[in-house]
Amino acid sequence: MIPNQRIRQKFHLAVLIIFTLNLLVIAPIYAQRSRRSTTRRPATSAKTQSTQSIPDLNQIEQRNQALLQQIMSLQKERDFYKKKITDWTQQQMQTAKQKPKEEKTVPPMLPGYILPITPELLENIIGYRKSGEPVETPQPIVVIEDSLFEQAKRLATMGRYKDAIDAYEKLIRSRAVRNIHFLTFGEYLYKIGNYPRALEMLSGVTGGNRELSVASYYKARIYQQTGANTVAEIDFYRSEYLQPDFAGAEVGKAFSLFYDNRLDSAKIRFQNLLKRSSGLESEIYFGLAQIAGECNDQQKAIEYYQKSLVHDPQFVQSYIELGVVLYKAGDYQSCKLFFQQVYNIYNDKNKLHLYIGRSDYFLKHWDAALAEFSKIDDTSGGAELKKIWIPKLYYIKCLIARDQGDHRQAIDYFREAKEWNPEAYDWMLASLEDLGRIHEKDTNYNDALGYYSRLIRMNPGDKQTVLKIGKFYYYLGDVNEARKCFTSALDNETTAKQADFWLRQIDSIR
Repeated sequence: MIPNQRIRQKFHLAVLIIFTLNLLVIAPIYAQRSRRSTTRRPATSAKTQSTQSIPDLNQIEQRNQALLQQIMSLQKERDFYKKKITDWTQQQMQTAKQKPKEEKTVPPMLPGYILPITPELLENIIGYRKSGEPVETPQPIVVIEDSLFEQAKRLATMGRYKDAIDAYEKLIRSRAVRNIHFLTFGEYLYKIGNYPRALEMLSGVTGGNRELSVASYYKARIYQQTGANTVAEIDFYRSEYLQPDFAGAEVGKAFSLFYDNRLDSAKIRFQNLLKRSSGLESEIYFGLAQIAGECNDQQKAIEYYQKSLVHDPQFVQSYIELGVVLYKAGDYQSCKLFFQQVYNIYNDKNKLHLYIGRSDYFLKHWDAALAEFSKIDDTSGGAELKKIWIPKLYYIKCLIARDQGDHRQAIDYFREAKEWNPEAYDWMLASLEDLGRIHEKDTNYNDALGYYSRLIRMNPGDKQTVLKIGKFYYYLGDVNEARKCFTSALDNETTAKQADFWLRQIDSIR
């Protein structure tokens, strides 16, 4: 039994040794592996947490970057258009200052263009045309829009009106057309008096507060001048609403006061508007000139029309009104010059022929005057004008031919005059009186006396003519004949006071 116990003891001992070895060797290795496994788990968890939070931060950052890009893009666009508008305005002002015009003068208002107010037109005025709306245009022309735009403005400044319009029309038909092109062309058409086409172009402005505000002002001025006051007020209001700093609505109110015959109020408003830079100085001076004309202050009217043209040499209305005032002031040569400036663009050709012809008439350019009056057509009272002026001119040529001894030519001219107007007595008297006035203005009293003497033989009871003849005798030193005429003029109430004055003048030199 003893050997068996020893064997069991040895077996137990061996098991104990193996267990101990297991504790000493295998357990630490297992523990180390356990630690490694434990340390990995938190790292994996952190990584998982990080992956879950990073996508949110990236999205926020991307959104911020996108918003920042949009803001910068809008700022750049704003700065770009602001610079374009500023450059354009400065260029217009510099062009006007570089080309001050010669002396210029005023006339009364142009006859208004009667524009029918249709429902379609009202809809176009009250609501803006949608920017996405397709616009029907002819076949597009490939152009470099900036160069064509500058060319059109340059041609307009040079007074080449038709060439400028052709350039603008080509630009409008191109794919590169923009709001500023519609605005500039519409403004130009307004200034040269083509109101229907101007309304079309100004209605083509569909974006930009500044462009829309200015376009609304010019449309309102067209309606105001054509009697559509309600529609004009809508556009003036829109102009002020879109750009409160723009003076268009204030200028419109001043013109409304003028049309209502409230001249003092209109004048004060116009003068106050000159104290601020508005870009509408040409219009403001035009308004002041109109007021001066209504007050019969011709010199002030001439001055204001000249200033209007200095600020904007393209303003055709100022040329026309200036020409009329110069005619009234007796400056016929200057009157002709200003009407000839706009001869190729102004629509009312009869008015131009009439004033140029009358200026030539009083400058004693008989053939030139006859040519101008012959160009008048028979519309708008043209036939009546020709019946008044052409017979007078033929009769004057008849008198000149007779004085030169060419009696056959004189008879031919007289026949021509009678063919134009059989009522010879009236135009013969008018011709003689005009000739007397023309020579009197030139201080050529001998010739003036000759024409007035013929006139008094045809109408002996005209005491005004008798008084004139007395003055001519007085200026020529023949006081005895002058006394006879003045004494005869005492019999008439209208001439008695002047006749008495001249008789006392004669007595004072004796």
